[in-house]
Amino acid sequence: MIKYPEQSEKIKEFVRIVCSQVKSKWAHNLLSYELTAHIEDQKAAYMRLGIDEFIAEEKAIEEMGDPVAVGSQFNQIHRHRPELLPNIIMWTIAGIIALASIISGTLIFIVMLTANWVIGIISGAAFIIFGCIIMAAFITIWKGIADIIWGYQLINDYKRRIERRK
Repeated sequence: MIKYPEQSEKIKEFVRIVCSQVKSKWAHNLLSYELTAHIEDQKAAYMRLGIDEFIAEEKAIEEMGDPVAVGSQFNQIHRHRPELLPNIIMWTIAGIIALASIISGTLIFIVMLTANWVIGIISGAAFIIFGCIIMAAFITIWKGIADIIWGYQLINDYKRRIERRK
């Protein structure tokens, strides 16, 4: 995990208020990095102009705007929504898995029904349930990978910004 640069209590408080307005908890850590980077960048710019560090920090935070308004705007933007194409691909594959398990389970049920109806029902239902478990695991893994990729993009942007400041 990336360590924050040393922050004052004012920056921490601003970030806390902004994040408290955002319902999507997964975005809080990423928003914290982003907001901190923006404030620190602006603070550094003011300090290069010769403004005292304390005043530069206050001006940088003030320029960010009202934390409640900023947070409510971020709440509108940062909803958990993967990109459209990967999402379509994921649901298509999940649908194929579910459909294949239902068709296969039904076929197993019909074939086994001629031998023993109890075994047919149990094996058909087991195959359908197994297919649904595979589908759920696939969706969970897919969404986890999407979250990791999305998170790393924002964190790498933050790292690049910090490196430019040095």
